[in-house]
Amino acid sequence: MIKPPKGIEFAPDMKRMVHALEVLLKSKPAEPKEVTETNQPVKKEETA
Repeated sequence: MIKPPKGIEFAPDMKRMVHALEVLLKSKPAEPKEVTETNQPVKKEETA
């Protein structure tokens, strides 16, 4: 059995991760949790 290089084994995982992120962004375009969480503290600092 010939084992594929690590790069080939890693590629499908990257595609799955990217696809999962795209699905999350498309399912909740109005307010992605990561964006809202990172923006909230910044807005508080600006107003304060």
